[in-house]
Amino acid sequence: MRKCILLSIIVPLFSLPLWVSAAGFDGSEPLLCSLTRAFECYEDQGCAPLSVQDMNLPRFLKVNVPQKKVTGVKEGGRTTDILNVREIDGKLFLQGAEDAIENVRDGLGWTVAIMEDSGNMILTGSGDNVGFAVFGACIAE
Repeated sequence: MRKCILLSIIVPLFSLPLWVSAAGFDGSEPLLCSLTRAFECYEDQGCAPLSVQDMNLPRFLKVNVPQKKVTGVKEGGRTTDILNVREIDGKLFLQGAEDAIENVRDGLGWTVAIMEDSGNMILTGSGDNVGFAVFGACIAE
């Protein structure tokens, strides 16, 4: 009997951090995301690994869903607007588009998927005949 009472107290205590941490990945709080692995893909060449630095991406991104902004964490880090936010099947999806240089055909559409139970993330981007996949993880800021 004593064992059952002890278990009924301990089990909820150990699972509480899981509930608390998962709540932060639903977009209600700002997130800090680290970009770890990247791939560049071409239709006729397939995909190849590329470093985050070679892609000229910041190592960290600040994601603020309430303000609808994603900001690169590095000196002169760029900010881009989140145009669409959806929660589907335990994943937070953020979407946007960016035109880097005016009068140059370099526009890129992007989607970030953040798993609400773990904070793992995937950033995908697509432009003219090229696609990108970048993997990483987020924490509540």
